[in-house]
Amino acid sequence: MKKIHISAFVSGHGFGHISRSLEAILQILIQNPEWTATIHSPRGQEFANSLDVSGIWGKVKNRIQFRKTKSDVGIVQKDSLGMDLDSTESEILEFKKNKGSLLESETEYLKKEKPDLIWSDSSSLPFRISSDLKIPSLFLGNFTWDYIYSYYESSIFQKYSEELKEEYSLCDLGLVLPLSCPVTSIRQTKNIGLLGRKPNLSKEEARRYYGFEEGIEYYLFSFGAYGIDSSHFDWKEWDPSKRRIVIGGIEWKIEAKNNLGIVTIPNCHYPDLLRASDFVLTKPGYGILSESYFAGTPILYTDRGNFPEYKYLVEALQSQYKSSYISHNDLFSFHWEEASKSAISSNVDPDPRFQKDAIQDIQDSIIELLK
Repeated sequence: MKKIHISAFVSGHGFGHISRSLEAILQILIQNPEWTATIHSPRGQEFANSLDVSGIWGKVKNRIQFRKTKSDVGIVQKDSLGMDLDSTESEILEFKKNKGSLLESETEYLKKEKPDLIWSDSSSLPFRISSDLKIPSLFLGNFTWDYIYSYYESSIFQKYSEELKEEYSLCDLGLVLPLSCPVTSIRQTKNIGLLGRKPNLSKEEARRYYGFEEGIEYYLFSFGAYGIDSSHFDWKEWDPSKRRIVIGGIEWKIEAKNNLGIVTIPNCHYPDLLRASDFVLTKPGYGILSESYFAGTPILYTDRGNFPEYKYLVEALQSQYKSSYISHNDLFSFHWEEASKSAISSNVDPDPRFQKDAIQDIQDSIIELLK
């Protein structure tokens, strides 16, 4: 196929959006040497800097450029486990106030860039531009922000939800991932396979590569872009004789007395670190659930605040994953044994869509849109 340029707008809400969209774009560019991409995201360059240049990123990074563009508000987080809805309302009002100038500047940029496709994960704003410029558009995600905002009762959330719903209706095709909330505002949708980064190493290879010791349990802390306040932990209860806390990639930097039993591994291929670990401790989010599935690592999950996606992710965790709930109290006091045993012994029946090739689904959809 001819040379194709993708202009991808990716939400800065956490690392899950950029993780999956960048993975899809990297894989598509590997398969199509003439294709290029621009990624508009507050977290794009930061996330890419954490990637292992000896892997796929190093092979295609010269065909990707980044712009630090914020195309949605998301939800303001206090940290990984707590939301700030009042601040979110304030940011919505500020975003709406500046929306006209943002649309104007992005439209002018895209007129010069002349992309073949506008991709959004998962903002609605790019569809205003794609519709005006008559550029084919694609949504990728497991929720739309109009659905998320409609969950909250305040008039600001409700009115903004209606506004976003109209913008999503301008999208040409919505590619809906597993683990999704209802997607009703996009007129034409297609369910695709599970999208996420995959490990390159077996569990034994990964443990050797990262120097994990025999007879020690390794718990990967995966609390994403917003982190978790390490002062919440009761460090006098921490016993590093048989357990290790693993921090990887660009996760938060934990502060514990002497950092005993804490392993920090930056600039790694995160799915390999995930596979090497015995468990992952996390709040439910699409990115960590998809990557944990591919790594085959049991999940201990805790509450993440009043976020409507949570219900759908927990339903999947309880039926389709080796997983167990852990309360904040047990998490912060290092009482992890019961949840760990429960996760290992849980019965699972994964969604058949997990076996589908999401990258192929996306590439086929792009080619079909561009006919």
